[in-house]
Amino acid sequence: MRRLLALVALALLATACAAPSPNPASAWRFGVAAFDRVDPLAAAPILRGAGFDYLEPALGKLATASDAEVAAARAAVAAGGVPVEAMNWFLPGASIPVVGPAVDTARQDAYLRRALPLAASFGARVVVFGSPAARTRPNGFAREEAERQLVAFLRRCADVIAGNGLDLVVAIEPLRRPETNTVNSLAEALALWRAVDRPQVGVVVDVFHLAFEGEDPAVVAGAGAAIVHAQVAAVAPRGWPRTGDDAARYAPYLAALRQAGYRGRLSVEAPSDDVARDAGPALARLRTLIE
Repeated sequence: MRRLLALVALALLATACAAPSPNPASAWRFGVAAFDRVDPLAAAPILRGAGFDYLEPALGKLATASDAEVAAARAAVAAGGVPVEAMNWFLPGASIPVVGPAVDTARQDAYLRRALPLAASFGARVVVFGSPAARTRPNGFAREEAERQLVAFLRRCADVIAGNGLDLVVAIEPLRRPETNTVNSLAEALALWRAVDRPQVGVVVDVFHLAFEGEDPAVVAGAGAAIVHAQVAAVAPRGWPRTGDDAARYAPYLAALRQAGYRGRLSVEAPSDDVARDAGPALARLRTLIE
Protein backbone atom coordinates (compact mmCIF):
# COMPACT_ATOMS: atom_id res chain seq x y z
CA MET A 1 0.00 0.00 0.00
CA ARG A 2 2.83 2.36 0.86
CA ARG A 3 4.40 1.69 -2.52
CA LEU A 4 1.12 2.41 -4.29
CA LEU A 5 0.68 5.69 -2.39
CA ALA A 6 4.22 6.69 -3.26
CA LEU A 7 3.61 6.01 -6.95
CA VAL A 8 0.40 8.07 -6.86
CA ALA A 9 2.22 10.94 -5.18
CA LEU A 10 4.97 10.85 -7.81
CA ALA A 11 2.39 10.84 -10.60
CA LEU A 12 0.60 13.83 -9.10
CA LEU A 13 3.89 15.69 -8.71
CA ALA A 14 4.83 15.00 -12.32
CA THR A 15 1.45 16.22 -13.51
CA ALA A 16 1.78 19.44 -11.50
CA CYS A 17 5.26 20.08 -12.87
CA ALA A 18 4.14 19.48 -16.42
CA ALA A 19 1.07 21.71 -16.15
CA PRO A 20 1.45 25.14 -17.76
CA SER A 21 1.79 28.05 -15.34
CA PRO A 22 -1.27 30.27 -15.10
CA ASN A 23 -1.40 33.37 -17.29
CA PRO A 24 -0.10 36.20 -15.06
CA ALA A 25 -2.53 38.60 -16.75
CA SER A 26 -5.54 36.35 -16.28
CA ALA A 27 -7.08 38.75 -13.74
CA TRP A 28 -7.20 41.73 -16.11
CA ARG A 29 -10.71 43.02 -16.71
CA PHE A 30 -11.48 45.57 -19.40
CA GLY A 31 -14.23 48.15 -19.22
CA VAL A 32 -15.51 51.41 -20.65
CA ALA A 33 -16.01 54.58 -18.62
CA ALA A 34 -18.43 57.42 -19.20
CA PHE A 35 -16.73 60.28 -21.04
CA ASP A 36 -18.09 63.14 -23.14
CA ARG A 37 -20.88 61.55 -25.23
CA VAL A 38 -19.87 57.98 -24.39
CA ASP A 39 -22.56 56.44 -22.16
CA PRO A 40 -21.54 52.89 -21.24
CA LEU A 41 -25.05 52.03 -20.04
CA ALA A 42 -26.55 52.86 -23.44
CA ALA A 43 -23.66 51.15 -25.25
CA ALA A 44 -23.73 47.97 -23.13
CA PRO A 45 -24.97 45.61 -25.89
CA ILE A 46 -22.20 46.85 -28.20
CA LEU A 47 -19.58 46.52 -25.48
CA ARG A 48 -20.75 43.02 -24.61
CA GLY A 49 -20.44 41.99 -28.24
CA ALA A 50 -16.94 43.44 -28.41
CA GLY A 51 -15.86 41.44 -25.35
CA PHE A 52 -15.64 44.07 -22.61
CA ASP A 53 -16.06 42.82 -19.04
CA TYR A 54 -17.70 45.72 -17.21
CA LEU A 55 -19.16 49.23 -17.34
CA GLU A 56 -18.04 52.42 -15.57
CA PRO A 57 -20.93 54.91 -15.66
CA ALA A 58 -20.97 58.43 -14.20
CA LEU A 59 -21.95 58.47 -10.52
CA GLY A 60 -22.51 62.23 -10.48
CA LYS A 61 -25.29 61.84 -13.03
CA LEU A 62 -26.99 58.92 -11.28
CA ALA A 63 -26.78 60.46 -7.81
CA THR A 64 -28.57 63.59 -8.99
CA ALA A 65 -31.12 61.75 -11.18
CA SER A 66 -34.76 61.14 -10.39
CA ASP A 67 -35.94 57.81 -8.99
CA ALA A 68 -37.43 56.99 -12.40
CA GLU A 69 -34.11 57.71 -14.14
CA VAL A 70 -32.21 55.55 -11.65
CA ALA A 71 -34.70 52.72 -12.21
CA ALA A 72 -34.21 53.08 -15.96
CA ALA A 73 -30.46 52.87 -15.48
CA ARG A 74 -30.84 49.67 -13.47
CA ALA A 75 -33.00 48.22 -16.23
CA ALA A 76 -30.37 49.18 -18.80
CA VAL A 77 -27.70 47.34 -16.82
CA ALA A 78 -29.88 44.23 -16.59
CA ALA A 79 -30.74 44.33 -20.28
CA GLY A 80 -27.21 45.10 -21.45
CA GLY A 81 -25.70 41.96 -19.95
CA VAL A 82 -22.51 43.69 -18.75
CA PRO A 83 -22.06 44.40 -15.02
CA VAL A 84 -21.21 47.74 -13.46
CA GLU A 85 -17.96 47.34 -11.53
CA ALA A 86 -16.74 50.93 -11.24
CA MET A 87 -18.06 54.49 -11.50
CA ASN A 88 -16.31 57.71 -12.46
CA TRP A 89 -17.45 61.36 -12.32
CA PHE A 90 -17.84 61.17 -8.52
CA LEU A 91 -19.16 64.70 -7.90
CA PRO A 92 -21.64 66.69 -10.01
CA GLY A 93 -19.41 69.44 -11.38
CA ALA A 94 -18.64 72.45 -9.22
CA SER A 95 -21.95 72.35 -7.33
CA ILE A 96 -20.39 70.46 -4.39
CA PRO A 97 -16.88 71.91 -3.95
CA VAL A 98 -14.43 70.00 -1.77
CA VAL A 99 -11.78 72.74 -1.58
CA GLY A 100 -12.00 76.48 -1.19
CA PRO A 101 -13.98 78.96 0.94
CA ALA A 102 -17.38 77.70 -0.31
CA VAL A 103 -17.01 74.18 1.14
CA ASP A 104 -20.23 73.03 2.82
CA THR A 105 -19.52 69.81 4.72
CA ALA A 106 -23.18 69.21 5.53
CA ARG A 107 -24.01 69.30 1.83
CA GLN A 108 -21.06 67.04 1.05
CA ASP A 109 -22.19 64.53 3.65
CA ALA A 110 -25.77 64.49 2.36
CA TYR A 111 -24.44 63.76 -1.12
CA LEU A 112 -22.08 61.03 0.10
CA ARG A 113 -24.87 59.31 2.03
CA ARG A 114 -26.85 59.06 -1.20
CA ALA A 115 -24.11 58.57 -3.80
CA LEU A 116 -21.86 55.93 -2.24
CA PRO A 117 -24.59 53.41 -1.30
CA LEU A 118 -26.13 54.02 -4.73
CA ALA A 119 -22.84 53.16 -6.44
CA ALA A 120 -22.53 49.97 -4.38
CA SER A 121 -26.13 49.01 -5.17
CA PHE A 122 -25.29 49.03 -8.88
CA GLY A 123 -22.37 46.68 -8.26
CA ALA A 124 -19.54 49.23 -8.33
CA ARG A 125 -16.50 48.37 -6.25
CA VAL A 126 -14.52 51.50 -7.14
CA VAL A 127 -15.59 55.15 -7.34
CA VAL A 128 -13.05 57.32 -9.16
CA PHE A 129 -12.45 60.70 -7.54
CA GLY A 130 -11.56 62.90 -10.48
CA SER A 131 -14.12 65.72 -10.29
CA PRO A 132 -11.78 68.52 -11.43
CA ALA A 133 -14.24 71.39 -10.99
CA ALA A 134 -15.07 70.37 -7.43
CA ARG A 135 -11.45 70.15 -6.31
CA THR A 136 -9.91 73.16 -8.09
CA ARG A 137 -8.42 75.77 -5.75
CA PRO A 138 -9.76 79.29 -6.27
CA ASN A 139 -7.11 81.92 -7.01
CA GLY A 140 -5.32 82.91 -3.86
CA PHE A 141 -6.56 79.96 -1.81
CA ALA A 142 -3.74 78.30 0.12
CA ARG A 143 -2.56 74.93 -1.17
CA GLU A 144 -2.01 73.64 2.36
CA GLU A 145 -5.60 74.40 3.35
CA ALA A 146 -6.89 72.73 0.16
CA GLU A 147 -4.86 69.62 1.00
CA ARG A 148 -6.32 69.58 4.51
CA GLN A 149 -9.83 69.84 3.04
CA LEU A 150 -9.16 66.97 0.65
CA VAL A 151 -7.95 64.74 3.48
CA ALA A 152 -11.04 65.57 5.54
CA PHE A 153 -13.37 64.92 2.59
CA LEU A 154 -11.82 61.55 1.78
CA ARG A 155 -11.95 60.47 5.41
CA ARG A 156 -15.67 61.30 5.45
CA CYS A 157 -16.04 59.16 2.32
CA ALA A 158 -14.32 56.35 4.20
CA ASP A 159 -16.63 56.83 7.18
CA VAL A 160 -19.75 56.54 4.99
CA ILE A 161 -18.37 53.40 3.32
CA ALA A 162 -17.43 51.78 6.62
CA GLY A 163 -20.59 52.89 8.38
CA ASN A 164 -22.79 51.35 5.70
CA GLY A 165 -20.71 48.18 5.35
CA LEU A 166 -20.11 48.86 1.64
CA ASP A 167 -17.68 46.80 -0.43
CA LEU A 168 -16.37 49.96 -2.04
CA VAL A 169 -13.23 52.06 -2.35
CA VAL A 170 -12.76 55.67 -3.47
CA ALA A 171 -9.81 56.06 -5.85
CA ILE A 172 -7.91 59.34 -5.99
CA GLU A 173 -7.26 60.27 -9.62
CA PRO A 174 -4.34 62.50 -10.61
CA LEU A 175 -5.50 64.89 -13.34
CA ARG A 176 -3.51 66.96 -15.82
CA ARG A 177 -2.93 70.65 -15.15
CA PRO A 178 -5.29 71.94 -17.90
CA GLU A 179 -8.18 70.40 -15.90
CA THR A 180 -7.37 71.27 -12.27
CA ASN A 181 -4.68 72.74 -10.05
CA THR A 182 -4.74 70.04 -7.36
CA VAL A 183 -3.27 66.51 -7.44
CA ASN A 184 -1.70 66.63 -10.90
CA SER A 185 0.62 63.63 -10.52
CA LEU A 186 0.51 60.12 -9.17
CA ALA A 187 3.20 61.12 -6.69
CA GLU A 188 0.83 63.77 -5.30
CA ALA A 189 -2.08 61.29 -5.28
CA LEU A 190 0.05 58.84 -3.30
CA ALA A 191 0.98 61.55 -0.79
CA LEU A 192 -2.73 62.34 -0.33
CA TRP A 193 -3.53 58.63 0.02
CA ARG A 194 -0.92 58.27 2.76
CA ALA A 195 -2.29 61.32 4.57
CA VAL A 196 -5.86 59.94 4.45
CA ASP A 197 -4.67 56.53 5.70
CA ARG A 198 -7.97 54.66 5.37
CA PRO A 199 -8.47 51.25 3.71
CA GLN A 200 -11.53 52.60 1.90
CA VAL A 201 -9.34 54.99 -0.13
CA GLY A 202 -6.80 54.13 -2.85
CA VAL A 203 -5.44 55.62 -6.06
CA VAL A 204 -6.28 55.19 -9.73
CA VAL A 205 -3.60 55.15 -12.43
CA ASP A 206 -5.06 57.13 -15.31
CA VAL A 207 -2.54 56.49 -18.04
CA PHE A 208 -3.74 59.42 -20.18
CA HIS A 209 -3.10 62.04 -17.50
CA LEU A 210 0.27 60.62 -16.46
CA ALA A 211 1.46 60.45 -20.07
CA PHE A 212 0.20 63.98 -20.78
CA GLU A 213 2.13 65.30 -17.76
CA GLY A 214 5.18 63.17 -18.56
CA GLU A 215 5.37 61.55 -15.13
CA ASP A 216 8.05 58.90 -14.66
CA PRO A 217 6.50 55.39 -15.06
CA ALA A 218 8.71 54.32 -12.15
CA VAL A 219 6.25 56.10 -9.83
CA VAL A 220 3.55 53.70 -11.07
CA ALA A 221 5.83 50.71 -10.68
CA GLY A 222 6.46 51.64 -7.05
CA ALA A 223 2.84 52.34 -6.12
CA GLY A 224 2.01 48.71 -5.35
CA ALA A 225 -1.07 48.03 -3.26
CA ALA A 226 -2.20 51.67 -3.36
CA ILE A 227 -3.47 51.10 -6.94
CA VAL A 228 -7.11 50.02 -6.94
CA HIS A 229 -8.14 50.96 -10.49
CA ALA A 230 -6.71 52.01 -13.86
CA GLN A 231 -7.91 53.97 -16.88
CA VAL A 232 -6.40 54.45 -20.31
CA ALA A 233 -6.67 56.49 -23.50
CA ALA A 234 -4.46 57.35 -26.42
CA VAL A 235 -2.87 60.74 -25.77
CA ALA A 236 -2.64 62.84 -28.91
CA PRO A 237 -5.46 63.24 -29.65
CA ARG A 238 -7.27 61.68 -26.70
CA GLY A 239 -9.05 58.64 -28.06
CA TRP A 240 -9.67 54.90 -27.84
CA PRO A 241 -6.51 52.80 -28.25
CA ARG A 242 -6.05 51.51 -31.78
CA THR A 243 -3.39 50.17 -34.09
CA GLY A 244 -1.11 52.97 -35.25
CA ASP A 245 -1.83 55.29 -32.32
CA ASP A 246 0.74 56.89 -30.01
CA ALA A 247 1.20 53.81 -27.82
CA ALA A 248 4.83 54.76 -27.30
CA ARG A 249 3.53 57.51 -24.99
CA TYR A 250 1.16 55.42 -22.88
CA ALA A 251 2.37 51.80 -23.12
CA PRO A 252 5.22 52.36 -20.61
CA TYR A 253 2.60 53.07 -17.94
CA LEU A 254 0.78 49.84 -18.74
CA ALA A 255 4.08 47.99 -18.36
CA ALA A 256 4.63 49.80 -15.05
CA LEU A 257 1.21 48.64 -13.83
CA ARG A 258 2.31 45.06 -14.39
CA GLN A 259 5.59 45.77 -12.63
CA ALA A 260 3.64 47.19 -9.67
CA GLY A 261 1.84 43.86 -9.39
CA TYR A 262 -1.50 45.32 -10.43
CA ARG A 263 -3.91 42.90 -12.07
CA GLY A 264 -7.38 44.34 -12.17
CA ARG A 265 -9.76 46.62 -13.98
CA LEU A 266 -8.62 48.82 -16.87
CA SER A 267 -11.19 51.22 -18.33
CA VAL A 268 -11.08 53.03 -21.64
CA GLU A 269 -11.96 56.65 -20.83
CA ALA A 270 -12.02 58.68 -24.02
CA PRO A 271 -14.39 60.33 -26.51
CA SER A 272 -15.91 58.41 -29.39
CA ASP A 273 -18.44 59.31 -32.03
CA ASP A 274 -18.88 55.63 -32.95
CA VAL A 275 -18.50 53.15 -30.09
CA ALA A 276 -19.39 50.23 -32.38
CA ARG A 277 -16.43 51.16 -34.61
CA ASP A 278 -13.96 51.77 -31.77
CA ALA A 279 -14.77 49.09 -29.19
CA GLY A 280 -13.39 45.93 -30.80
CA PRO A 281 -10.11 47.45 -32.05
CA ALA A 282 -9.53 49.15 -28.69
CA LEU A 283 -9.90 45.91 -26.74
CA ALA A 284 -7.64 44.05 -29.15
CA ARG A 285 -5.03 46.79 -28.87
CA LEU A 286 -5.09 46.75 -25.06
CA ARG A 287 -4.78 42.99 -24.90
CA THR A 288 -1.76 43.14 -27.21
CA LEU A 289 -0.11 45.84 -25.11
CA ILE A 290 -0.79 44.53 -21.62
CA GLU A 291 -1.01 40.75 -21.89
